[in-house]
Amino acid sequence: MLALVSCGRGQGDDSAVRVDVIGEPEQTVNPLRDSVSPAAKAILGATAQGLLAYDARGEVVSALAESWIVEDGGQSYIFRLRRTSWPDGEPVKADQVVRLLQERMRANPLSLAGLSPRLRAMTDRVIEIRLDAPLPVFLQLLAQPQFAIFSRAGGTGPYRATRANGVIALEPMPAVTDPEAEPEPAPAPILQRSLRVHRAALALVRFREGRTDLVLGGRFQHLPLVSAAGFEMRDLRADPVTGLFGLAFVGKSDFLADLSVRDALSRVIDRERLAATLGPPGWRTAVFPLPGPLDLGRQPSAPGWHDRPVEERLASARRVIEAWRAAHDDDDPPVLRIALPEGPGGSVLFIALARDLGQLGVRLDRVALDASADLRLIDEVAPFDSALWYLSRLDCPARIACDPRSTKLLSGAREASDPGEQARLLAEAEALIVAHAGYIPLGQPIRWAMAARRLTGFQPSPRGIHPLNRLIAIPN
Repeated sequence: MLALVSCGRGQGDDSAVRVDVIGEPEQTVNPLRDSVSPAAKAILGATAQGLLAYDARGEVVSALAESWIVEDGGQSYIFRLRRTSWPDGEPVKADQVVRLLQERMRANPLSLAGLSPRLRAMTDRVIEIRLDAPLPVFLQLLAQPQFAIFSRAGGTGPYRATRANGVIALEPMPAVTDPEAEPEPAPAPILQRSLRVHRAALALVRFREGRTDLVLGGRFQHLPLVSAAGFEMRDLRADPVTGLFGLAFVGKSDFLADLSVRDALSRVIDRERLAATLGPPGWRTAVFPLPGPLDLGRQPSAPGWHDRPVEERLASARRVIEAWRAAHDDDDPPVLRIALPEGPGGSVLFIALARDLGQLGVRLDRVALDASADLRLIDEVAPFDSALWYLSRLDCPARIACDPRSTKLLSGAREASDPGEQARLLAEAEALIVAHAGYIPLGQPIRWAMAARRLTGFQPSPRGIHPLNRLIAIPN
């Protein structure tokens, strides 16, 4: 019965598509302020365009830019803007886009991975973005919703938004026409969207009852609610994303300053058991930060214990902690504050980590994600497929335990014009970062949605981004 109710509106239904996003309603009021939250990304992607965007499959497509050229092996990007207007009717010009995009880049330093793109308007409709070194995947970064372009008049679509009683009505932007021409007829209901932002439990109940067609923004902390709402894990539409999901050492205690201690804390975690209790079927755990070779030129480095049995790892970790306590004449059990998000999945993760680290005599205290802490969860999808982003996110400027030598190597990689030299510098930095054990990898980020059968254009995305104008196979 639940399956029939949740999929109640079939493929022949031509009414407006109803979308629920997990989050806080205020995240859509000023989405540029919190542009990486699911709710902010949904409204940004709906009402404003960057130079580029993602389609339903996670492929880069045109947006404000109608075409582009990549030159110098990925060091120079030249974009030609399509003819369009701001909501007040003024034409979109290159110098405006340059200024606004520079603002968005300054507001998202973690996404940029230390890059310093140089932007200039070559004509009213042509923009060049130049990097210090080639980075062919830079286009993926520009397609992220947090780099959507907003002017004072608003964004350029594909939708315009109106708000009433907690609902955001999204209507397709009209085509640019002669001001004296007859107004276009109202778009068909199937082209319209109705967006609400709810807590996860309410969004799932609404989907179960057929009151919404799509739930977006699902993360690991919401997973226990899936079965509580009457669904099974196979009902989820999981996104095959890659990125960072693990614990960063951010505390400054003598205990955590010891490399052998940090390594011991990482090796004692039973990731197989964690997968069984926390993740959806097929979730990929990890013992090293990078998901693959990317642009390293080799396979990622792995800690020396990665292929050892759990029992052997536990025994060696205990010896490390006992030796540290003896050397420091410390009889009290170490207490570490761990910052995790709210939600039942956060509780599951906390219990699992407290159990594993408790075997070493280490006690965990859970604190809010933005509170002062010793360990802080990183749960982020990579904005572009390069080792540079992963390593920069785990380097000294990110304010986690780090080896300063890796900072110098990454700086060199950002400026290396030769791809071979760039790969060598990235590989050396990666080896240092893994050896320094400033980050405990747990697995790949978990992103999921719930989608009704009528959404024939919905697809799991390797970017975790689902454009609302591509949910049904009808041109918008």
